[in-house]
Amino acid sequence: MEGRSVLDEIYAATLRVFTDSDEPTAPRTTPEVAAELDCGRRATHKRLEHLVDVGELRTKKVGAGARVWWSPSDTDSRDRRRLRELLTHAERLGDVGAWEYDIDDAELFWTDGTYRIHGVDREYEPELETALEFFHPEDRSTIRRLFESCAETGTPYSAEPRLITADGETRWVNVSGEAIAEGGHEKVRGYLQDITAQKEELLESQRADLEVLNSLNAVVRQLTDAVIDQSTRAEIEATTCERLASAEPYRFAWIATIDPVTLDFIPRVEHGCEGYVTETDLTSNPTEPGGQGPAGRAVRTQEMQFSRDVYADPDFEPWLDLAERYGYRSMAVIPIVFEETLYGTLGIYSERAGAFGQAEREVLEGIGEIVGHAIAAVERKQALLSDEVVELAFRFGNADSRMGIPPSFEASLEFESTLSLGDGVFLVYCTATDVDPESMTAVVDSDEIRYIEDVTLLGETNGDYELEVKMVDPPVLSTVASLGGYVSNVTITGDSTTMTVHLAADGDVSEAIDRIRDAEHDVEMLRRRQMTRPVRSFGGLLKRLPDSLTERQRATLDAAYFMGYFDWPRESSGPEVAERLGVSSSTFHQHLRKAEAKLLDAVFE
Repeated sequence: MEGRSVLDEIYAATLRVFTDSDEPTAPRTTPEVAAELDCGRRATHKRLEHLVDVGELRTKKVGAGARVWWSPSDTDSRDRRRLRELLTHAERLGDVGAWEYDIDDAELFWTDGTYRIHGVDREYEPELETALEFFHPEDRSTIRRLFESCAETGTPYSAEPRLITADGETRWVNVSGEAIAEGGHEKVRGYLQDITAQKEELLESQRADLEVLNSLNAVVRQLTDAVIDQSTRAEIEATTCERLASAEPYRFAWIATIDPVTLDFIPRVEHGCEGYVTETDLTSNPTEPGGQGPAGRAVRTQEMQFSRDVYADPDFEPWLDLAERYGYRSMAVIPIVFEETLYGTLGIYSERAGAFGQAEREVLEGIGEIVGHAIAAVERKQALLSDEVVELAFRFGNADSRMGIPPSFEASLEFESTLSLGDGVFLVYCTATDVDPESMTAVVDSDEIRYIEDVTLLGETNGDYELEVKMVDPPVLSTVASLGGYVSNVTITGDSTTMTVHLAADGDVSEAIDRIRDAEHDVEMLRRRQMTRPVRSFGGLLKRLPDSLTERQRATLDAAYFMGYFDWPRESSGPEVAERLGVSSSTFHQHLRKAEAKLLDAVFE
């Protein structure tokens, strides 16, 4: 304290050279002030610079290297003092401080705010090295490098290091610096702001988001296993909403489909919000008020839409009264899509403002794909096993539209089974009748057939050829599979190609027809009928299987059967079948054992 008092008196004595004179505003040179103080010029110059920095004096350069100093008028001085008081008050409010380092004189100046952030009083005399020592050891070298680069090259910087106060408390700060030239001196000037509260709030938010994400990942794992075990679309949808609404991050969930005529949302399942969808008057029609929100956009774009705070979302205004009544602050609508088919929308609501961040949304988008895939698999299973099916017959008017089969090949192909291996890859097991042997050989040996990657001849009986065809991204086949149906027959004769498709009787047949027409140009529908399919031996046996037979178990049985795994001697080994399915040998045997057990139960029950 005594040292600071002496220093203050030295500055006060220097200031009195001006204020006690008859003309305080008259300019004086450094030698003139030094003579009155009986002090060296260098020391006097430093005192005068300090008084300029604190606003007591003014200065300007004159001549080649001289400088004059003067005291501002009383009014000007009062204004400066008021400005300093306001700046000091602003520093306290914003936890901000300023600093300046004179490179030529190696002097460091701090404002009151900077002293406060470091936890030291005004008696502390900062120096560059000691100031750098306040930064956390792990951040110190970075700040030193940034400061030195700024001083040497003029590169400005901004960083958010940790600072350890004089009391040993760790604080987060934002520190910035820029190079300036002032009064013939090179300087680095910057600001320091205490951002500890903001950092702690951000870290707490990140911890909360991580907890939500961990909880959500656990729900998704459970949900994936649960929907796979369901045997109907209604069970899949009910399980999805129940699991999500029961999860800690969320309040309620619903699934709705879209009326193809009115475009209104039709609720299928509501968990924790019975009646909500009907109250909302939701529609996918963009011209209606109910179609302007996230739900309508989700249908039109087939992409997830969300509102992280419905009270701050102008598009959500029509439903704010419902938000208050049902107690949510954020929401998301996820389209349930598989292979470009929209099966409905999934709505999820949360009490948390700011929910549905990027990482959370990425997980939830996966739920839409999982549910869509599960619904498609169930509908395809129903089409395969149900006695009641819708049969559609098409003719391809374009000679090139032959599902990749070359023009030289003429035959009737009875599709026994079509397996989807994912990523647009299909294995088709079929029987070719009325086919020329040489044409059959040409197809098997060819390696340049559109959509067809490989053709394997499995066997021949009385002129009928059993084939395994590996196809990649065949438009019609992919479309039919995505609709939950299957191709039962393709007949190719000359320029004429006809195809028969079976779909589940309760499916959207009109949409299926439109999708198939979009997949290939110049497609004519020949016949549409609902029929009771004759029971074939293998299909009849599968029809008696329990509903718990999964799609992968069914695929394993089909592949093993058609590849001759059950023949003696075996035409294909276990590893060969596994390779065709794209799984390991152990996984193939695991699925096969489970499927065989269920098959035997069906035989002997």
